Amino acid sequence: MKELINTIIHGDCIQEMKKISDNSIDLIFADPPYYLQLPKGKRLKRADGSEIIPVDDNWDKFKSYEDYDNFTKNWIVECQRILKPNGTFWVIGMYHNIFRVGKIMQDLGFWFLNDIIWIKIDALPNLNGRRFTNNHETLIWSVKDKNSKGYTFNYDFLKQMNGGKQMKDTDWIFGLCKGHERLKDQNGIKAHPTQKPLKLIQQVLLSASNKGDLIFDPFIGTGTTAVAAKILGRNWIGIEKEKKYVDLAYKRLSTFLIK
Repeated sequence: MKELINTIIHGDCIQEMKKISDNSIDLIFADPPYYLQLPKGKRLKRADGSEIIPVDDNWDKFKSYEDYDNFTKNWIVECQRILKPNGTFWVIGMYHNIFRVGKIMQDLGFWFLNDIIWIKIDALPNLNGRRFTNNHETLIWSVKDKNSKGYTFNYDFLKQMNGGKQMKDTDWIFGLCKGHERLKDQNGIKAHPTQKPLKLIQQVLLSASNKGDLIFDPFIGTGTTAVAAKILGRNWIGIEKEKKYVDLAYKRLSTFLIK
């Protein structure tokens, strides 16, 4: 375990999690594939004529809902195993997948503490005018079973952050990841289609962990969870299937002297 701390494991999360000890992780943050089911190569245009590139990467592709559910159950079972009895498990998703994820979590015995709504500033409008603009994502916050006690919740600190008022599950208002924070490739195209804003992950860690805690992310992507953990004085472990994201994450993390 010691050699894994503050490193990214390149590989399949279900297999690589087996290297992590039982009951060893203080907080898990997971941003799994959403299974958006978009046609390969589909493109949309904004009102100004600029192109929107959807999520059509292979890591978001599944044969069916059954295939997606099997994948989801397998990685969540491993997360439940490695989470401490007083640790907490956070999962983020959209309407495409979060209800399926939540059902599987409850079937496995996770006990829900809150569903938290990230309200997205500057969310993309619904371009064809056939639906409401999707302006939020949902985070499920849970413990590993209903008997879990003593989990971390930094209530007073969050109240202070929120101007002296008890923080609500809808007070999470953050802009999308863009500008200098958004990683781009050599062609100026976003390097990862679902990169989350650093402030969002920082708020998760500030809410439910303490300095020195061990944070785990099974889909660490370009390293946002690791960056947030390093800034806030937490240790971390990440897993990422795509080598290009591992390389980007380490390049990004080199600023913070992670070793």
